[in-house]
Amino acid sequence: MSNGNEKVYQAVSSAIVLGLTLLSAIPLIYVISMSLVNEQEWIDRGGFILWPQNPTLIAYERLFQGTAVLQALSATVVRTVLGTALVLLMTTLAAYVLSKRNLPGRKPMLFFILVTILIGGGLIPTYLVVRDLHLLDSVWALILPGLVDSWSVLVLKQFFENIPGELEESAVIDGAGEVTLMCKIMIPMAAPAMAAIGLFIGVAHWNSWFDALIYLDDSKWHPIQLLIRNMFSSSEIGAQFNNAGQHNAFNPVNRVSAESLKMALVVIGTLPILCVYPFLQKHFMKGMYLGAVKG
Repeated sequence: MSNGNEKVYQAVSSAIVLGLTLLSAIPLIYVISMSLVNEQEWIDRGGFILWPQNPTLIAYERLFQGTAVLQALSATVVRTVLGTALVLLMTTLAAYVLSKRNLPGRKPMLFFILVTILIGGGLIPTYLVVRDLHLLDSVWALILPGLVDSWSVLVLKQFFENIPGELEESAVIDGAGEVTLMCKIMIPMAAPAMAAIGLFIGVAHWNSWFDALIYLDDSKWHPIQLLIRNMFSSSEIGAQFNNAGQHNAFNPVNRVSAESLKMALVVIGTLPILCVYPFLQKHFMKGMYLGAVKG
């Protein structure tokens, strides 16, 4: 390829990538912009705003005047932290044991794990199990049904198998038992893969709302995503939060549209994940690469 053709190719490729980036960014820009406008600007500009003329935090003020948002955020944090930690614990234990090639019954167990990936138990049977275990209206109804993630077990098992056997043999010669071997050698070396799996599980817990809708009647443990879903399905949400204003509730400048409230809640529900991801990105990419390459 000549220099001229290469420059044209690079220019076209850059333009395509830039265009796709802008297309991907427009929804995010719209959500943030709509969360920063009052009802007057929303009416004047026709409801579709990519850049607010008079940014205001009135939508966020209205949302945090009550306790629903803070309660949903705290419930989501508890569920995400507790659920991710327990899933990582159980997944690591299962993957470490299944990585032993001389384990009796290893192949049947791997087969059953693979079957659970392809075939689910079904919504109604799962609900009946949760009900009979008396887990309804508790945070455990959101955590225990997914306590062991089959896909994560297989990925982490592959990672353990890729660790050189000489390390294990040296530790055994030095007198290390299985617990010491797992905790001081295998798990530290598998930290990148565990970080990647933890990010997947954490995001899944943070974004989940359907299980809470099914298992929880008490709003105490309703996650932020279920609150977002309920707000998007409500036709009176704007009046509810505008009436919560302390003064000038009928002035459009001091009012907020239902659309702005919804977008502000979406930002609140998305921001924590966006803040955490940069710190885990390095381990995430390394874990996904090493977990996929066979040694």
